[in-house]
Amino acid sequence: MELRQALIWTVLLLAGQATDVITTSVDRARGALESMPMSSGLIQQGGLGLFWATKVLEVGAIATALFLAALWIRAKRPGAPVVFRVALVCAQALTIGLVFASLLNAALLGSLV
Repeated sequence: MELRQALIWTVLLLAGQATDVITTSVDRARGALESMPMSSGLIQQGGLGLFWATKVLEVGAIATALFLAALWIRAKRPGAPVVFRVALVCAQALTIGLVFASLLNAALLGSLV
């Protein structure tokens, strides 16, 4: 069960990150500025390639935590369910936050047209 949850939320998180990058790039092409200081700095230093690479690394880090914790649960390691739950809640919160960010980016795009 945990491996399935880890896979589902990893895919959802990757989709959320991709949507955020796409909506950010479209908004920037229309003249909008990135309001998040960290994202803005990444885009200024390395363009959208660095921004996307950072997003992929974030997904990789959370996916690693989820899958390792899921494997530890199977091996009956003490504390593994707690580690898995914390990693899962982080992935879920980040995914939901990215949905809202993408929706805001889309709304901004609508106002720029």
